[in-house]
Amino acid sequence: MKYLILIIFFFAQTKLVYSNSNIVYLDVQFIIDNSDLGLFYKKKVLKSYEELKIELSIKEKKIKEKETDLKNKKNILSKEELDKNLKELNNMVNNYQILRNKYNKIVIDDKKKYSLIILKNINPLLTGYAEDNNITLILEKKNILVGVKALDVTNDILNLLNKETKNKKLLNEN
Repeated sequence: MKYLILIIFFFAQTKLVYSNSNIVYLDVQFIIDNSDLGLFYKKKVLKSYEELKIELSIKEKKIKEKETDLKNKKNILSKEELDKNLKELNNMVNNYQILRNKYNKIVIDDKKKYSLIILKNINPLLTGYAEDNNITLILEKKNILVGVKALDVTNDILNLLNKETKNKKLLNEN
């Protein structure tokens, strides 16, 4: 009997909060990739990547030349000279791999840095958007299994971010 009274009391006190709440979702990665600011930073990362790639290709070409030269002289060189040249080639390869890893890390760090800058600009926009449109919860699209397309506010936030980018003139950064 006590349990029945307790259950009735519990259900009587519960309110259906979710029926009055306004929940929406957005695709943050889409905004990062397709906003004016995101495209600007993507170009900067790509330019940096291309410069690093050119430098790596020059080093790779030198390694291939050294390897070809060593193969051609393999029968002519003495064992000591061959070992010395092989050791030199291995050092060149190791240095190349270290440099390639360093450059990959630089590109990844740049992508992370620029994504964080974009997210810092999105956060106040989301807060203002939620207050203006009486939204109680904004979820990220990747965490949504199924949702009505009408609840997707990605394009609204994308447009707000693009306007904010133009207003603050964020694309003129170096």
